[in-house]
Amino acid sequence: MNIFTCIRKIWRTIAGISGNVVTATLLISLILFFIEKYRYDKKRKESSQEAAVSAAGSGPQIPGPRKVAVITGASSGLGWKYALTIDKHPEKYDVTEFWLIARRRDRLEALASELHLPVKILCLDLTVSENLDSLEDLLKQESLSAGGASSFAVSMLLNCAGYGKYGSSTEIGRQEECRMIDTNDKAAISVTAAVIPYMQAGSRILEVCSVAGFQPIPFFNCYAASKSLLYSYSRSLRIELLKSGISVTAVCPYWIKDTEFIAKAAGQQKKLFLASNASRVVRLSLFDVQHHHALSTPGLLCTLDRIFSGWIPDEVLAYIMTLFL
Repeated sequence: MNIFTCIRKIWRTIAGISGNVVTATLLISLILFFIEKYRYDKKRKESSQEAAVSAAGSGPQIPGPRKVAVITGASSGLGWKYALTIDKHPEKYDVTEFWLIARRRDRLEALASELHLPVKILCLDLTVSENLDSLEDLLKQESLSAGGASSFAVSMLLNCAGYGKYGSSTEIGRQEECRMIDTNDKAAISVTAAVIPYMQAGSRILEVCSVAGFQPIPFFNCYAASKSLLYSYSRSLRIELLKSGISVTAVCPYWIKDTEFIAKAAGQQKKLFLASNASRVVRLSLFDVQHHHALSTPGLLCTLDRIFSGWIPDEVLAYIMTLFL
């Protein structure tokens, strides 16, 4: 038996084992998906029945409960597009009003003028801890004034605030990289923690991560690392909240050509290979959120990356990813 015959036999054995592992993993994932879906639906029905019984025994009723969609990073990009999309079919997403959060008041006011649902504008820099305290206080006050969880709830949280910067770590510098982590991770996690106590069975959390979080990316390393943290946080939080009937979806898109992200990250608007558009990303990701999917990769390239990133060594992926920048 020559060396090439040995290599072929070893390769076939490895491929056979790998194929069985992949098949078993897919089957387990599919089973878990249906178990989770059953739990979400069951918890939501139980919650609806309890609310109906409570309403029937409490005499004359005021208009229906307030169901708030909290959107961070709403002044542009995906946050803006999510608001417009949800506003077209609010009953589909169980939303009666928006809380829009961003730093640019004029952009928030412009968005509010295009929406039909009531809007609360919160001009906040979420990297400032005092602003997060203010958000928590406001949620508490609104809940108390509305009469508690039966009359006020956050039905959706869409964490869209974030940004990236392209370049080496020495070029970007310590302050810029720390601000990326503060915006992409600390702010998102802080807002999520502030909002969860005001959610109920059926509420949904959407964390805008990125396909960048699946692997290391030279010259985009801090951004990719920050999105990897948020992705891991989202997947873990989903399991924690499963018994509460609150679903968490990590949305991991590829480059989006019609937002401000590329221009801010690269310093100029670049044409990137097979970049997606905001409308498509929003439509596909909201479908996944509606169906309680743990992960949304709204596009061909990000879906392929999701599949193959677990099979290709990080050392190889790091070199491959530089071709897409």
